[in-house]
Amino acid sequence: MKTTKPVTAPLRVIKPESAQEELARQRLRRPVAPHLSIYKWQVHSVSSAMERNTGLLLAGSLYLFGTSYLVAPWLGWDLSSAALVAAFGSLPVAAKVVLKFLVAWPFTFHLFNGIRYVVSSTGYTLGSKSQFIKIAWAVVGSSALAAVGLVAYV
Repeated sequence: MKTTKPVTAPLRVIKPESAQEELARQRLRRPVAPHLSIYKWQVHSVSSAMERNTGLLLAGSLYLFGTSYLVAPWLGWDLSSAALVAAFGSLPVAAKVVLKFLVAWPFTFHLFNGIRYVVSSTGYTLGSKSQFIKIAWAVVGSSALAAVGLVAYV
C-alpha cells in the first residue's frame, strides 16, 4: 500500500498595503448565492413577513400618534377629537374610503394572520402543505373582506 504526503502550497506573504486589494480579489472569485432570483415566493412565507410589517405599522402609528397627542399642546397643534373628526369629515368621499381601508386592512390582516399563526403553532396544519396554503389564502381573502366591511359600515 502506497501512502502519499499531502501537498501544501507555499505560504504567500502579503504586505499590509496590498492586503485590501488581495481581499477584494478573493471576494470576486467567491461564488455568489442566487438569493432571491431563484426563490419561489409562497403565500405563507409572504404572509409571515406581512404579519411582522403590519404589526410594526400598527404599533408605529400608535406610538407616533400618542407622542404627537402628548406634545401637541406645546407645539400649538389641535389634535382634539373634535378637530380630528372635523378634519376627516371635510375630506372627499374617495379619500375617506382609501384612508379607512389603509387603517382597516392592516388591522384585520394582523388579527386574522395572528390567529392563523397560533393555530398553526399547535401543529395541526403541518401534515398537509395544501391545507397550510389554503389557510394562508383564506387569511388574505377574509382580511380583505373584513376590511371592506369595516370601511362600509364604520
